[in-house]
Amino acid sequence: MPTHEGTRITTALESTWAAFQRHHPDLPDVVMITGTGTQGRNRKRPKLGHHTADRWLDAAAGGRRAELFVSGEAIAAGGQVVVETALHEAAHALAAARGIRDTSCAGRWHNRKFAELAKEVGLEPPKRAEKVIGFSEALITAATVSRYASVIRKLDAAALARIEAPDEGGDQEQDEDGKKEGPRGGKGRAGKRLAVACACEKPRRMQVTPKLLEGGAILCGECREPFQPEEIELEDDEAAA
Repeated sequence: MPTHEGTRITTALESTWAAFQRHHPDLPDVVMITGTGTQGRNRKRPKLGHHTADRWLDAAAGGRRAELFVSGEAIAAGGQVVVETALHEAAHALAAARGIRDTSCAGRWHNRKFAELAKEVGLEPPKRAEKVIGFSEALITAATVSRYASVIRKLDAAALARIEAPDEGGDQEQDEDGKKEGPRGGKGRAGKRLAVACACEKPRRMQVTPKLLEGGAILCGECREPFQPEEIELEDDEAAA
């Protein structure tokens, strides 16, 4: 019997990009792909995503399109991780579309222009540049989680077939974009996650980092009440299961 898990995941990823484009109309179209982020790498240090400008020839449009890759390991970690990863790459896509040089050192160093673009798409870059990677570790904000809540739910529902997220452990490497790697993208994403629920009659649940929850209320789009922590606390690998 034929299966459609790959189609479902790819469609959800393409819908995610379309949602970004509705909020940021100058985001260009991309060819969305997925697969393992560990090819040629240590399994515990997967790549979460990458953006490569002008990689695909679009014969119908008479031009080229960028490639946007989101790994199966990111999908396994949950819709919120996928959105955060894809928004990081969206910042690079805006830079390419506007002719902005947002990285150097073979893509590892993310400069202040990248930080500005990361803020534009709904991420919060670090206040100070980090060694080697600059402002790469831009994290999703509470407001952005609320904005893309329905997208996150659809991504979670689509990930029925997924690559198992690796266990935490060891130092983290960097991908071609300079993002720190691992199931949550590096030290800024590591650690425990809280299970939170809204006030709906049938509560909607998700997992967030304590830092994200402390940044401001995350409102449910149905009951309009903030998500509140539940009694259990999940490790990253449990939350991604």
